[in-house]
Amino acid sequence: MVRGPRKHLKRLAAPKSWLLKKNKGVFAPRPSTGPHRLEESIPLSLLLTDKLQYARTAKEVGNILKEKMIKINGRIRTDKRFPVGIFDVLSIPKTGEHYRLMYNVAGRFILHQIGEEESKFRLAIVRKKRLRKGKVPYLYTNDGGSFSYCDQDIVPGDTVKVDLETGRISEHLHVAIGNLAFIKKGRNMGCVGVVTNIEEKGIGDRKVYLVDKKERVFATRQVNVYVIGPDGSSWISLPEGDGVKLSVFDESNIRYEGETVKAAEGG
Repeated sequence: MVRGPRKHLKRLAAPKSWLLKKNKGVFAPRPSTGPHRLEESIPLSLLLTDKLQYARTAKEVGNILKEKMIKINGRIRTDKRFPVGIFDVLSIPKTGEHYRLMYNVAGRFILHQIGEEESKFRLAIVRKKRLRKGKVPYLYTNDGGSFSYCDQDIVPGDTVKVDLETGRISEHLHVAIGNLAFIKKGRNMGCVGVVTNIEEKGIGDRKVYLVDKKERVFATRQVNVYVIGPDGSSWISLPEGDGVKLSVFDESNIRYEGETVKAAEGG
């Protein structure tokens, strides 16, 4: 019988969001214990090798991290297996580059480059509220954060904006009609839309309807919704496509137009 935590992970068992090539070996780096669950995070080493391509081997990744060149949410990280989760900010002070980890509409992790101002905060979802010793109210977020003496209007499921310099919550948003939301799980993973309706499905479960920029209407459970801005606007910049999932017909038209342009240039 196996005892203790598992320390290995086969590439075939790795989350699909990592987009690993299956013919590059048997094993993949397993994320360390940290602020995010395995299925909702990606090891820092894969971001440096596969996404940014700043390293080719684990040894090169180790050398970069030993030089303390990489920050995650404003803190230097030296663990190459550190789990980086959705909306975390990766910064490289030496080059002045900043990235936010997001999903694309195919449900795969991408690093979206952002500016200096946007790199000063992260977004998180409130998991629960508790009263601790001395009746001090605490909030706990999905990325392992805990905050005391917060706005009492904040409830589980809300999105909070956390200032990376002070470590305090600066703003918050409810899952409400008119707010812009990002889908972090399910069939519409990576899609962005404005909340148009909220339907009660039972105790503690609600169905949220959204519409994107292409007027496509889709729905998901509230636990999959990540509010990212008020009144249809966004706190964060979005990657190319603005979280719009194209139909098979639209994708076919885009490919056809691209082939037509290439043929015209070649002719």
